[in-house]
Amino acid sequence: MKRVVLSLLFSLLVLGAAAQQKLRLSDVPQEVRMGLENTYSDYKLSGWFFETGQYVAEISIDNQVGRCFFTAAGNWQFTIFNVAERELPTLVANYFINNYPGYRIKKSEYVEDFSGDNYYRLIISMKGVGQTEYEMIFDPRGKLTKTNAPDPAYVKKDYIARLNPEEIERRQKKLAEREGSLNGYGLEIEGNNGEKKKSEKVEIETPKALETAKIPDEVTKAFEKKYPRIEVGEWQNDKGNYRAFFQNRQGVEVEALYTPEGMLMSTTTMVDAGRYPRMIMKDLEERYPKAKIEIIQKVDFDLKYRKTVTDKPLEQYFYVELSEKIKGKSDKKYIKLTYDKSFKYQGLAGSTDEYEEDL
Repeated sequence: MKRVVLSLLFSLLVLGAAAQQKLRLSDVPQEVRMGLENTYSDYKLSGWFFETGQYVAEISIDNQVGRCFFTAAGNWQFTIFNVAERELPTLVANYFINNYPGYRIKKSEYVEDFSGDNYYRLIISMKGVGQTEYEMIFDPRGKLTKTNAPDPAYVKKDYIARLNPEEIERRQKKLAEREGSLNGYGLEIEGNNGEKKKSEKVEIETPKALETAKIPDEVTKAFEKKYPRIEVGEWQNDKGNYRAFFQNRQGVEVEALYTPEGMLMSTTTMVDAGRYPRMIMKDLEERYPKAKIEIIQKVDFDLKYRKTVTDKPLEQYFYVELSEKIKGKSDKKYIKLTYDKSFKYQGLAGSTDEYEEDL
C-alpha cells in the first residue's frame, strides 16, 4: 500500500505545479468538504485546489501548513506537511549530518496517509548548482526505510578525498589498528609486572522474561496486519476481549480492542492537548469552569464490527475525563463525560451508559 501511495505522491509533486487549479468553495463537492471535516477536527483552511484528478485542501494545524488530497468521493488519500529542517526528528537530522557531508537538504516533509503508514521525506543533493537530487524516506521514529541516495561510506570517502587525500590513508590505518585490538576476548591491559595480557571474558546472565497473558494467535495476527511493524506496549484481557496499548507512527497513544477471534472492535486514540475540539472545550468551560481536563480520547468503531451489532447504534464519540479539587480536602474528584462525533454533549459516562462498555 505504501508503495502505491509513494508512486502517486511523486507523480503529484512532478505534475502538480502545471495542473494546479484554484477552486471556489462552491466548486468543491460536499462529499469532499465532509471528507476534510472527518479527517481533521482542528484546522484552518486556506483554500481549495484541483490537480491531477484530485481535490486538494491547503490547511494549517498548529501553524504547520499541509496539503490534503481527496478523491471526488471525499476519500482522504494523504496529507503533505512542510517541515522546517530544524524541526526534523533528531534521529533523522543526525543520520543526514553524519552520513552525507557535503550535501544539503533541499526539501523536508512529513506525509500522513490513510493507511497510517506515515513517514518523513527528504530531498537531498550535493552542494552546488545542477546536482542530482536523491530521496530519503524515514519512519516517524527516525529510521531510514527507503532511499536512492549513494552509499554513505562512499559519500564520506569521496568527501574526505576531495578535502584532503592524505586523510584517507590515516583513517584506514586507524581503522586497521582498532580492528586488531578487538581480536580475542577482551582489551589488552597491563599487569603489575608490566606484562601485557588480555582481560578475561565476562559472562553476563540474561534475565528471564516475565510471564505475560497468552494472547490468541488470531488476535496478534489481526493486529500485525492492521498495524505492521508497530510494537505493542501492553496487552490486557478486557472482559474476555483483548486490548492492545501502543503508539502509532506519529507517537500518539492508541488502544485497539479485539474479540478472541481477531475481529477489531474499536480504536481509542488519545487527543493531543493542542488539538482538543473547540466545541467541546467551550462546553466544558460552561459546565465545569473549575475543572481540569485530564484526557480526551476519540473512540472509533470498526465498520465490520458495527455490522455485527444490531441492538444499538455504534458511532464515533469522544470520552472526556476531568478532575476537580474538593473544597477542604487534598483529594480530587473525577468526572467522566461523553460527546458525540459532532461534539455535542451526551452525558456522564457511568455504568448504565452505553459508551462505558467500550472504554
